[in-house]
Amino acid sequence: MRSPLISVITVVYNAYPTLEATIQSVINQSQELVEYLIIDGGSTDGSVEIIRKYESRLAAWCSEPDNGIYDAMNKGIDRARGDWLYFLGADDKLNEGVLELIIPYLKSTYKVVFGDVIFDNGHRMHSYLGQRTILQNTLHHQSAFYNKSNFENFRYDPSLKIASDYDLNMKIYTEKQPVLYIPVLVAYCYAGGASSLLTQSLQETNTVRKRYVKSNLKNLLLDFFLIMYYSQKKARRFLYNHRV
Repeated sequence: MRSPLISVITVVYNAYPTLEATIQSVINQSQELVEYLIIDGGSTDGSVEIIRKYESRLAAWCSEPDNGIYDAMNKGIDRARGDWLYFLGADDKLNEGVLELIIPYLKSTYKVVFGDVIFDNGHRMHSYLGQRTILQNTLHHQSAFYNKSNFENFRYDPSLKIASDYDLNMKIYTEKQPVLYIPVLVAYCYAGGASSLLTQSLQETNTVRKRYVKSNLKNLLLDFFLIMYYSQKKARRFLYNHRV
């Protein structure tokens, strides 16, 4: 029996209201070369019962305490057998039929293949990996299929709460690894996830960036531009919400 091409990994903690729709969006995909793993952090809200309901459709699952999202994702990486890894949040959904569209592009020469996501506020994010990635994370996690070779010498840093995926994206970008963007809608995402926490996001973005950008002056300038960007964005949102 051949190994699966894609390992879809969902990390869960008390996601009862949305988890079943997330699971169904995976198991209803038409491709057979896919395995689905769920890593639960010891949920107490009924999430485990939902997981058990679909146990026969899962390659593996566990429910045990962890040290946060990235610790749980590392557990998924350790269990995954696929050539490509995809992380789907417990309140997100795969686009219908997207795996069938993506599979022809999953060539071993690429380190990551990615598309777009749509948030629940209607905004469509076109993921990107390039010069702007030095300023902030421009590649949404739910848009990306990562070649498993990325994880031969890398695990997500559990000391980071919302920006460890930025760490991997910076590693791929600064090493000038080959990547591929496809204008395909990959997933529908909840706009209020952990990575939407602005102050912590800015702090952790700075922490990660310093691992790859050694110039203190350049980091200060990048921080300034990033703060200005978010300040203007916040002001525009305020004016829009209070228009007359």
